[in-house]
Amino acid sequence: MSHDHNTAKFETATYALLPVLLMVFIEMYLNHFFTPQNALFVSPYLLAFFACVIISFVVLWKGQICPGQKGRLTFVLPFLFVFSLGNFLYTFFFTPQHSPTLIPIAASLFLPFIYWKLPDDEKLYNTILFCGFAIAGIGIVQYLAIYWYEIPSLFNGIRANNFAQLLLGILLAGWYLVLAKSRLEGFLKLLVLAALIVLVLNYVWTAFVLYQLLAAIPEMVIYPYFIFFGVQFVIFAMLAWLLLAKNIKNPTAWTVATFLAILYPFTNIIYQ
Repeated sequence: MSHDHNTAKFETATYALLPVLLMVFIEMYLNHFFTPQNALFVSPYLLAFFACVIISFVVLWKGQICPGQKGRLTFVLPFLFVFSLGNFLYTFFFTPQHSPTLIPIAASLFLPFIYWKLPDDEKLYNTILFCGFAIAGIGIVQYLAIYWYEIPSLFNGIRANNFAQLLLGILLAGWYLVLAKSRLEGFLKLLVLAALIVLVLNYVWTAFVLYQLLAAIPEMVIYPYFIFFGVQFVIFAMLAWLLLAKNIKNPTAWTVATFLAILYPFTNIIYQ
């Protein structure tokens, strides 16, 4: 029994690591091979990270979960730190330094520790979660300020696609809930509905940015956009499957949708 339990925990830990490792690899790969030398690097996943963290805090704060569910959830969520650490190390040691980026990076490094240190006292428990909400909010504001105020550009509509990141954050949170064998079927259904709404907004936003880009650069190659829209359609199909098949915890649908959403930064290649 102990051996089976340890094997199950090892498998769960492995699955929990997969998306965050992929996110770190993709952002490093794209920045190294498809970004001009000495260009400012800001992770294309930080907004998604903060969205996932906020959703998880909502579950830990208001979700009616038993100690067993809470234990499984607080086992998988700390693996988000792997992304935080990888993003910090790459940004600090291998890219040009930009002081304002340290704020969202520092926030992302601190937040996963909250999962490890949640106390039993309810008042202190809620206070720590509220602090987590505040830290995540500060990280989001600074992240958006960097992209849309400090270095405003039409290209950022795709490079830092906020809707694509929100979609990923929602899917990643749901994927971790499914991985933790959560029984919050109603909340998972709300996440799927929210993901569908954000997916539609992502379609509309991307089409709008594409129209603006074509007006400015008529000779721009647009076939990668068809791939992007195709991928979004597959995500839509997976979300519809979750709702219509009446199996809101279908691991295949959650995995396909989440890992396809992680690929959105490859649209950066369009401009190189």
